[in-house]
Amino acid sequence: MSRNNEEGIFDALANSNRRRILQFLRDKDFVRAGDIARDLEIGHSTLSAHLKVLRHADLVVSRRQGTEIQYRANLMVIEEAIVALSRLRRDDGQGDQSTQGNES
Repeated sequence: MSRNNEEGIFDALANSNRRRILQFLRDKDFVRAGDIARDLEIGHSTLSAHLKVLRHADLVVSRRQGTEIQYRANLMVIEEAIVALSRLRRDDGQGDQSTQGNES
């Protein structure tokens, strides 16, 4: 995962509505945007903006089916984000010795 994409992913995940959308899509195949809006009670224009952010972060993929666009969660990218976060965890109580004292 590139640094720019990593930042985009975490920016996208910072919003609770986008996390709700991902959770909704997690166990589903492609879902119509209208169904997401209805089930999560999110306005269509608001949902469209959230889906745009999620698409740019590669957290969702879309496909056109006739006149509608359908979405599904990109679980591979979500797993990569989890791995990136796990690298921040201190396992031994000491942290990463190579970066201690190097504040940015």
